[in-house]
Amino acid sequence: MPSSDPLVVVAVSGRALAQSAVRSRAPIVILDAFADADTRRAGHAIPVGLRQGIGIDGQRMLAALARVTDGRNATIVVGSGFERSPRWLDRMARHGRLCANDAAVVRALKDPDIISELLRAQGWTVPDTQRTPPTARAGWLQKRIGGAGGIHVRRAAGRKHAAHHYYQREVAGTALSITFLADGERAQVLGCNRLLSVALGSLPWCHAGVVSGVSLPARLVASLRDRIDRLVRVTGLRGLNGFDFMLVGDDAVALEVNPRPTASFELYDPDFEEGLVHWHIASFAGPLRGFVAPDERSTARALRIVYADHETAIPADVAWPAWCRDQPMPGTTIPAGAPVLTVVASGSTPDAAELELDRRIESIRRRIAPRAASDATVATGAHP
Repeated sequence: MPSSDPLVVVAVSGRALAQSAVRSRAPIVILDAFADADTRRAGHAIPVGLRQGIGIDGQRMLAALARVTDGRNATIVVGSGFERSPRWLDRMARHGRLCANDAAVVRALKDPDIISELLRAQGWTVPDTQRTPPTARAGWLQKRIGGAGGIHVRRAAGRKHAAHHYYQREVAGTALSITFLADGERAQVLGCNRLLSVALGSLPWCHAGVVSGVSLPARLVASLRDRIDRLVRVTGLRGLNGFDFMLVGDDAVALEVNPRPTASFELYDPDFEEGLVHWHIASFAGPLRGFVAPDERSTARALRIVYADHETAIPADVAWPAWCRDQPMPGTTIPAGAPVLTVVASGSTPDAAELELDRRIESIRRRIAPRAASDATVATGAHP
């Protein structure tokens, strides 16, 4: 039965969380950077993005949060955008019941020294990681602490050291992730995914999408489940989370823990009648009871971001196919290099799902071919 108290989604892009939540909750308010067309259909969307660039303006967000909660018993679901500044989580908690991992947990999991030692102690293989620049930088990456979406990752060779950055030895392999739901005691693994990236200008590894349905050797799957369970018990993680790693031969080399709902959760949401956000919220109340993750799935699902190759005007009469997500508002202009929208597809295997993605993306690119943008409003794009 829908609640009369508001559920507020706060994220760089809150569309997927809102669409999941609306299946079991109402009313929904979304505070994000875009207020895309399909986000607005899921609830009352309020843009709180930065004036320049893609991200959340903390002060705008808090002001909007105070207005929409207004002393009511609000539930606040937090997505991406706060790993770099976890202090905002504590401030959001003053306005309602916060469904997000504690700021101290997020801060620790994003500290390169702490997370490296923690993962090694639990049996993970971890690349060499350090805060100071290596003497010889070839073969090393430079990353920003709390960075997300791959836009903070560069090869270290030839780059100056910058504050709040660290260094990690580059690993050759297949980039994968685990999507899981935690309740502070154990993890429910939803599945393994292939991570997609794209080079944009000087950014070699921008997040471009994810494909579910990846099969791994049974022994490795059992090991991953056991180690993620232990990670949850040690850290107290709750809710939807992600774990990124490189598959090198038959070994998993740990890269990153994402202590919040990742874009991949959307690939599993259709398997749950109530929506996964229902279970995400429940995990912050205590042990999960009644949650059952499907053992086998006959369908692989995939999503990929379409980035603008050039300044792109969105036609006023645009009609997006049902398989488009994060739909920009008609009449806006997407700057070159910014995300335009997200395309989803499915198939009997991960490769089949990717092939269908390719076909659909080509169709979208034909729709957004260059055209005059003189009457459009400049926007920052859409992002999962």
